[in-house]
Amino acid sequence: MNSFEDKNQAVLHTKFPNTHFLSNKKNCQHALMWNTFFRRNLHLFVEMYLGIKLHWYQKIILYFMGNSNMIAIIASRAASKSFIIAVYSVCRCILRPYSKIVCSSATLKQANLIVTDKIQNELMSWSPMLRKEILEIKKINSNAMQVVFRNHSTFTVCAASENSRGYRSHCLIREECRMIEKNIDDSVLSPMQTTRPAPYMLDDFYKNNKDLLEEPVDIYISSSYYDTPEVWMWGLVDSVAKDMMNGLPSTLLAFDEAAILSAGIKTRKQLIQEKKKQDPLTWKLEFLNERICENTSAFFTYSMLTENQKCKQPFYPKDYSIMSMDKKWKCNIPKQDGEIRIVACDIAFVAGKQNDNSIYTCLRAIPEVMTVDTSTVDGKGGLELKQGYRREVSYIESNQMGDTTLQTLRIRELFEDFNADYIVLDCRNGGVQILYNLGKTLYNESRRQEYEPLKCMNNAEYAKAVNNKFAKECIYAINASQQLNSDIAQSFRRALIEKRIELLLNYSSAKNELLPDIKEYASAVIDGNANVMTFYEKPFVETQLLIKETAELVYEKAAQTGVIKISEQGNNTKDRYTSCSYGNYFIDQLEIDLLGERKRQTFDISRLSGLSRKPKLYKR
Repeated sequence: MNSFEDKNQAVLHTKFPNTHFLSNKKNCQHALMWNTFFRRNLHLFVEMYLGIKLHWYQKIILYFMGNSNMIAIIASRAASKSFIIAVYSVCRCILRPYSKIVCSSATLKQANLIVTDKIQNELMSWSPMLRKEILEIKKINSNAMQVVFRNHSTFTVCAASENSRGYRSHCLIREECRMIEKNIDDSVLSPMQTTRPAPYMLDDFYKNNKDLLEEPVDIYISSSYYDTPEVWMWGLVDSVAKDMMNGLPSTLLAFDEAAILSAGIKTRKQLIQEKKKQDPLTWKLEFLNERICENTSAFFTYSMLTENQKCKQPFYPKDYSIMSMDKKWKCNIPKQDGEIRIVACDIAFVAGKQNDNSIYTCLRAIPEVMTVDTSTVDGKGGLELKQGYRREVSYIESNQMGDTTLQTLRIRELFEDFNADYIVLDCRNGGVQILYNLGKTLYNESRRQEYEPLKCMNNAEYAKAVNNKFAKECIYAINASQQLNSDIAQSFRRALIEKRIELLLNYSSAKNELLPDIKEYASAVIDGNANVMTFYEKPFVETQLLIKETAELVYEKAAQTGVIKISEQGNNTKDRYTSCSYGNYFIDQLEIDLLGERKRQTFDISRLSGLSRKPKLYKR
């Protein structure tokens, strides 16, 4: 008996028929040693047994995954995170019989792709040996798929939801863990974990040997995200890093665009193109893999802004560069009862200046009411109480035209396309010239359309400049003072904290979840039509720029007056913040008028104590 064998292993070859390969003692010893070697070197098992070639950084990942019980991997886009999950899972299932591996993602579609796209379409087509190891691939139910191996191991994918209760796992993988809710991970996923019931542990010789018990493996894989208190992933990452430094079987790995560039997964030209079309914030998160922390002097935090990224309906204006002028166009967002629409403008006059842009923001103000059951008080049934406006930032556009006439025409185009009711206009410096231009009858040659004059509604001096008595009073002029700027900033912050303003979904989510459902966009992706793709992606990119710009602003508070002063740092801008916050402030003024009607209600509000309240939203 050799030093590495116990008494059972020494006679294991006698358990096989004489004609079997393992009936030879040396062959049996080699099989045991190779199995141990491959368990500790998964990257070599992939290349030597499965016959699948790996990039250098994929070998590093697999090596550490095979020798750790707690693994956290934060990697950039295109770093083959899903591929690594698939490869690791099939290796563990083959090398450790009776293994139960569960991979959970925020959505079922995302989870299923690990099986259908990576294991079935890629790995099995590349490896004849893997095809022999897999018995079947089946759909368990509407919430899960499973790969069944001949040695009784299983790999199951499911959505991270309450519907996934009841599964058991010896290895649990959370894909894009930042998108999984913390309470789901704690109450549904983590309780799945148990030790692997290897059949040999039932033998009296082994069952009391605690050293042979296999600890369950926890794997967290994600792309980077904002480091805010609400993102629980970073607490776990810090814990794994600390354990790794203290010599525990934990591993933290991170890879940015340099890895995929050196491995040839993407070329330098591709990455340059990606950087050109993406906003800086998305680029830092998705490709540079940066952990973006909040500025301690920030008046607006990333968490305030990103938590309000719930709007899934962008506005798209007419664009004759991608559509025929003869094609009938209709605003893609129907207007609701009582809805008010605003085009808020922050004006710049230096064409081509990098940090000075004119910004036009299209906002929707959607009225909300609460129905109160008053039947027990007055016998009349329900009373509707107005709750103000929910705001949606549907579109943001930036330009460096400089010319006031061109800017005036663009504002009127957006006003018509958006079916807007009001224009909020920054009238500092030369902005008043645009206000005067809007007070004239304008003709748009590119659209062959005439525009009626519009008039200022809140400044008598500006209004006098428009001689047409039929001009619509719909321009809200802003000449911001220090106090007004402070009020505007606090109004915007309050709307974010109270979650009464919705921003468009982040760029990555839009590309994965929303844009593929737009027929024109899907066709443009296939055809490689960059102009059409950019048109549909633009509102989401501009929203990301708004968030980056706003979160990087710093503030000072005057000791005597309490006035808040918001300012940018270095070459940063605040044009998008200014435009959006002006529009939000104007909606606040509309809200005062709306809620002021309560005073004229004869019903005594104090009598509502204890009555049931039922929120009612206007149809969306």
